[in-house]
Amino acid sequence: MTDDSMSPGGATEVERRVLRPEIQALRAIAVATVVVFHFWPGLITGGYVGVDVFFAISGFLITGHLVREVEGSGRVSLAGFWARRARRILPAALLVLLFCAVATFLIVPLNLWDQFFTEIQASTLYVENWYLAHQAVDYLGADNRPSPVQHYWSLSVEEQFYIVWPVLILVAMTIARNGSVLLRRRSILVMLALLTSLSLAYSIWFTAVDPAAAFFVTPTRVWEFGAGGLLAMLAVSSARPALRAAVSWLGVVMILVAAFAYTPETPFPGAAAILPIAGTLAVIWAGSPKLRWAPTGWMSLRPAQWLGDVSYSVYLWHWPLLILAPFLLLEQLGTGIKLALIALTLILAALSKRFVEDPLRSGPLLAGHRPRRSFAFVVAGTGTVLLATVFALTALGSKQDEDTQLAQQLLKENTRCLGAAARDPENQPCVNPKLKLLVTPTPAAAEDGLTTGEEICGRAQISRAGILSICNFGAPKERAKRHVALIGDSHAFKWRTGFSVAAMERGWNVSSIGRTGCPFSLVPPPSVSNEELRNCQQHNREIPGWLAAHPEIDTVFFSQASQFIRPRNVENAIKGYEDAWRTLPASVKTIIVLRDNPKALKTTLDCIERAIDDRRPAGVACAIPRAQVLDRFTDAAPLAAQRLDKRNIGVVDLSEFYCDEKLCYPVIGGVLVLSDKSHLTPLFNTTLVPYLLRAVDRGGWLKR
Repeated sequence: MTDDSMSPGGATEVERRVLRPEIQALRAIAVATVVVFHFWPGLITGGYVGVDVFFAISGFLITGHLVREVEGSGRVSLAGFWARRARRILPAALLVLLFCAVATFLIVPLNLWDQFFTEIQASTLYVENWYLAHQAVDYLGADNRPSPVQHYWSLSVEEQFYIVWPVLILVAMTIARNGSVLLRRRSILVMLALLTSLSLAYSIWFTAVDPAAAFFVTPTRVWEFGAGGLLAMLAVSSARPALRAAVSWLGVVMILVAAFAYTPETPFPGAAAILPIAGTLAVIWAGSPKLRWAPTGWMSLRPAQWLGDVSYSVYLWHWPLLILAPFLLLEQLGTGIKLALIALTLILAALSKRFVEDPLRSGPLLAGHRPRRSFAFVVAGTGTVLLATVFALTALGSKQDEDTQLAQQLLKENTRCLGAAARDPENQPCVNPKLKLLVTPTPAAAEDGLTTGEEICGRAQISRAGILSICNFGAPKERAKRHVALIGDSHAFKWRTGFSVAAMERGWNVSSIGRTGCPFSLVPPPSVSNEELRNCQQHNREIPGWLAAHPEIDTVFFSQASQFIRPRNVENAIKGYEDAWRTLPASVKTIIVLRDNPKALKTTLDCIERAIDDRRPAGVACAIPRAQVLDRFTDAAPLAAQRLDKRNIGVVDLSEFYCDEKLCYPVIGGVLVLSDKSHLTPLFNTTLVPYLLRAVDRGGWLKR
């Protein structure tokens, strides 16, 4: 048995004395399934269950060690325990984090710095799982690119376990402090059983309610550690070798069935995680039966034991290499490159274990000294990584400030051919040589707090009515020439900047009502949690009543993200908008639907950053086939408006300002069009305003 329990970890002095080949083999299986899943997700579709195997092993080993310490000395040395954990886990973890920080600084485009360095900070502080859980439920964060430290979410869960678990055992022991050793053991067992049961129930419930967040948060995973801990509290199996061998094989099969049968769409962890956890516990319970047909033979093979021994380092290194390699090679990874990366992973894992993990875990520098020395190392290493991220983010902030000032200057000077003006079909050709190589804002600055209209609504009075949040701006209500509403999802938020300009020019008072990921339709939005679905439906039910209570609003502009919809579902999507519009009060005289802008590829902003560095015209260099980013997406709202064919319902289609017949351009007139895969930058949105108003005027919808 061992007191070492880190996800995929190596053997400690205790483990070397009492070798558990089945545990090392489990680590080898777990890390192999995770690595193959990450490199070839279609080959082992549920390879992510390897992490759950690690969690169960951790619970078994750590609980066993702590209980033996309680029974042997009657106490738990928290400082000593945490110092041993720090020496085991942090040297390699901090080394890889520092590597990721330096690599990001050197080869990753600036537009990804904010996300990557923020995640490095979260991983250094072991809260990456909570960061990812927040991003998973945040619509604007859901399209984030995988960072080189995303896999640290599981280490974050482990670290939180290491902090809390011994404290809980100490509490349970203290409750029974006046009792016998047996009573203290039973107190710990009851605490583990209660915590495990509650966590499993919560995991099943929360996975059903919000599977995206449930995958990462700690409370849904506690029961996996607890299950291992409960096994550690039970007596050593005295079953016959034949039964143990059969159970061991069954456990291996259960893990592999989960790895190959589950998919990323499987609600997880929840009840689905019971299968790999039970399989892990079965293998550990069975031990190493000495039978020819038992799995002990292959488990004891040197390759399996070696991979289990270095599995922690393999886990740390494989993901950063996979994520960072495309930035260095500037190409997608083929099979040959992936195999080379796996070989490099094994080499780096062996080197870091030999020269970093082992010396700092058991060498004279830290081992054998008081815990304070280990803690001093932790503070120094953690501080080094955090300092590197602060330096990079400070440099990024300076660049973003420069971009913001440039954008404001260009608007103030009324620069010719800026943004959408460069593609005005009535003013062609419109060429300004000063804008040829300009990109403002740069992708790195595009998400600097000005992407959701916050610069407008942050200064305006925001009111609430039920679940609705209403942002009011433009001309004062008492002097407004017209009262209009801007309604939709996050794409409507992007129009706030432009509408604020239009409102001041035309004397409009604008009420902006929207909810991220929630278009005004009676058809449920795709890919949202049950809670978000309920909130969206309630939001849309309350909009007609609010408009009826404000009859001065006679015109409503709708803006919403277009979707990739299968042909058989297009009719249903169109009907969803038609039915929603029928719920509007009679005071709404005019509906104007804004056709959605084209999308971008996930690598488009990277391409633009490289074009800037190479001094190439980014709009042309990074242009995307129109069929990929505009025509393949169905914008059901404009189709619904066109089918209704009513004089008071109009469509504004500004596609010609983004695209020609074949290509869509991510930089137009020196202005970056999109800040991410689908949302307009405030600057480009502002340059669209004259053409929005021109289309509205020519439509004649507001002439009364």
